[in-house]
Amino acid sequence: MGISVIFPAYNEEKNIRATMEKALEAMRELGREFEIVIVNDQSKDGTGRIADELAAEHREIRALHNERNMGSGASVVRGFQQARFELMTHNAMDYPFDLRDLPKLLQYCGEADIISAARTSRPGYTRYRKLMSFVHKCLLHLLFPLRLSDYNFVQLYPRSVWESIRVEARSAAFVTPEAMIRAYDMGYRVKEVEIEYHPRVAGEATSGNPKVILHSLHDMFSFWWKRLLHRTPQLRHTRT
Repeated sequence: MGISVIFPAYNEEKNIRATMEKALEAMRELGREFEIVIVNDQSKDGTGRIADELAAEHREIRALHNERNMGSGASVVRGFQQARFELMTHNAMDYPFDLRDLPKLLQYCGEADIISAARTSRPGYTRYRKLMSFVHKCLLHLLFPLRLSDYNFVQLYPRSVWESIRVEARSAAFVTPEAMIRAYDMGYRVKEVEIEYHPRVAGEATSGNPKVILHSLHDMFSFWWKRLLHRTPQLRHTRT
C-alpha cells in the first residue's frame, strides 16, 4: 500500500534540501510506493524555488504552492486533500520525525485505524514551549474524552478515515487533535506508539507564536462548543 508524506514548508531554505535527502533515503529503504508532497506556504525566502527544483530532480517529490500564507495546519490539510496514496502521514521540514521510524507505526495498521506517534522526550524545547504544550494537553483532556499523551507530533491515517472525519480546524495545534477526536467519536481506533523526537538544528520554529496559539485556541473551543451542541458521540463504526 502506497504512502504519501506531507511536508508543510515556510521559510525553510536552510533545511529543505537536507530534509528531502533524508526523507527520500528513508522512504526508498521502506520498499513501498510513495510520494513526498512539499506544501510551500508562501515562503519569503528560497523555499518555493528549491521545492520546484527538488520536484524536477526527483519523481517522488511534488511541490504545491499556497496562494497565500495559510499556516502549517492548513498546509497539512491541503497536502492530505491532494495526496495520491491510501496511507498518509506528515512531518515538519526540520525533520523531527525520522521516517526510518515509520515501520514502528505501520506495524499497527491491522490493530488501529489511526496510529499516533508520541514523543518520548522533547529535547530543544524551551521552558515556554514546554509550558504551552502542557497547558494544551490539559485543555484537551479537560474538554474531550480521547486521552492521549501527545496529540501534535505525527500520525498515520488511511485516506478513507481522513475523508470521513471532515476536519474543520486549520490551526497548527488543533488540526490533528480534532482529527483524532472526531475519529474516536465515530468509533475508529486510535493507538499511540512512542517515537523519538529530533530537535530543530536550523531555521526558526513558529509554533510558539502568540497568533498561532490564539488561532488554535479558537479552533479548539469552537469545536468543543459545536460538539457539545450536537451531543456527540456520533454513530459509531464497528471494527472486528
